Amino acid sequence: MTASAVLDADIRPAKHLPRAIHRRLLSLDSLADLQLPFTPAAAARQAWLLVKLAFTLLGYLGVGWRWTMAFMRLCIYAVLLLPGFLQVIGFYVFSPRVLKSIPYGHQPRQRLDLYVPPIPARAKGVKYPVVVFITGGAWTIGYKAWGALLAKRLSKHGVVVACLDYRNFPQGSAVQMLEDINTGISWVFRKIHHHCGDPDNIVLVGQSAGGQLGALALFRQAEQAATGRPVLGASPVWSPSDVRAFVGVSGAYDLEGLAEHLHRRGLYKNLFEQIMSINGLPALHQLSPLAAARSWAPGTGRFLPSVVLVHGTNDKSVPHSGTLQLHEALQAAQVSSTCVMIEGKGHTAFLLEDPMRGGRDLLMDLILSVVTGREESHLYSWLCPSVLCSAAGWVCPF
Repeated sequence: MTASAVLDADIRPAKHLPRAIHRRLLSLDSLADLQLPFTPAAAARQAWLLVKLAFTLLGYLGVGWRWTMAFMRLCIYAVLLLPGFLQVIGFYVFSPRVLKSIPYGHQPRQRLDLYVPPIPARAKGVKYPVVVFITGGAWTIGYKAWGALLAKRLSKHGVVVACLDYRNFPQGSAVQMLEDINTGISWVFRKIHHHCGDPDNIVLVGQSAGGQLGALALFRQAEQAATGRPVLGASPVWSPSDVRAFVGVSGAYDLEGLAEHLHRRGLYKNLFEQIMSINGLPALHQLSPLAAARSWAPGTGRFLPSVVLVHGTNDKSVPHSGTLQLHEALQAAQVSSTCVMIEGKGHTAFLLEDPMRGGRDLLMDLILSVVTGREESHLYSWLCPSVLCSAAGWVCPF
């Protein structure tokens, strides 16, 4: 299936919550009007904290040959794509269209970057569609700037993009990451109109670990909406029916099936179970989007928006079988779901190697098609020579 086939899906908002239930759930959100300063001293404290957490994580991973080789491959990967990275970093640091590190909550790393379109719209009263992007990073090395290239191109086409940061392990468990994601999405619904964004036209996008977190946050909010009772992983509250669509990119949806695979690749099962834990106990089943979709009560699916799932068939980090299974579970729950399998693509190809290569940016076009409701196809000049992009794809440890 190609990006244009996404237009054949019924991209529609889900059923709205009954008002009494919606009012009761909204009362759980206590972060409605945060105004938190972000000073250089605070930035320095966060940087030092990240250094300490990196050493803590290293203690979990060890320094065996497998991780040493993976780190060396990651360094080579970064060097090969350096011509493109330097251009993206320059845009991120110096462009006035990037509003960096806006606080969306009071917990560590609860900040987001906003990418706004190049044409000032506030004076004209224009409201732009919004994409909320949740980055990947194996729940350990995620960072909001990883989505800078995608956000740059989407915002150039008239989309406000909010890239969420969130706590990584060992600073936080998956449950705390879910709290961060829910808090960030809730902030976007409440505040995005101040930045020319349309709160009635929001598309949620999650990549890799961000796909798992975004999907699970959405599913838990739908369960909460269907039952009218608080659900673990769905606080603060926002209405899933107000999301126009969810796009999952190379997402990790089947955690139980993924555990052994990741163990063989170096993310050892004991570490993975610590990340995916509740009250210190392994909770792979409870935190798996696939398990959640398979266990819904009848009628839960009507609270969900349309879903588009994208995966490469050559993904060695997160096998595409989990995406196919989630697609089937969503269809069984009467959720409008479209599955796009891209032959021969690996885990990072959509986000980095292919966009830097030049030509068509498939992921950007697909997301933009979901946002605009029409087929999108755009060509871009190269940021990095094609031979270096191909070499980077071959050496990539992910």
